[in-house]
Amino acid sequence: MTGKAVNRFRSGTLFSGVVQSAGVFALAALLAYTVNHFRNDGIPWIADWSPEARLKAAAGDNLVIPLDQAIKLFDTSEAVFVDARSPDLFAQGHISGSLNIPWDQVYDYLDRFFEKAPDPNSIIITYCDGEACSLSEHLALMLRDMGYKNAMVLVNGWTVWEGHQYPVEKGSRHGS
Repeated sequence: MTGKAVNRFRSGTLFSGVVQSAGVFALAALLAYTVNHFRNDGIPWIADWSPEARLKAAAGDNLVIPLDQAIKLFDTSEAVFVDARSPDLFAQGHISGSLNIPWDQVYDYLDRFFEKAPDPNSIIITYCDGEACSLSEHLALMLRDMGYKNAMVLVNGWTVWEGHQYPVEKGSRHGS
């Protein structure tokens, strides 16, 4: 330290500034807490950030379909399964009979979707891979906006499906 810096620290100017800054921060935090506490729409201190809660909040109703229900719809061929991952990942493995509509190229693939699901009342199950993957969520919300009110998301779909050893296919960069 230089002589001036030592003198400033010793005189308490720097120490006083740090203490004042900490006091302002504490006062701001207390004020924010108080205002949040008394608001009807306050932000929760602890929230459910699971994909299921996030998807319910985003759509107003629950977009998530449980695995057992998805299996029943698969077995009865009542649902159209749509993989939102890239064509390369789709080719490495996908739910049998699913259609590949990669989110980053969605408009290039929509014609194929409309051919497979011309009825807006069709049950659509979108999936991608990983609990944090939001591609299937975006796709399901877009399809809902387009009138497909039965579009749902199988959270962590590929991993869960494959892990339970349900029917899968490999190859085909586009799907059925």
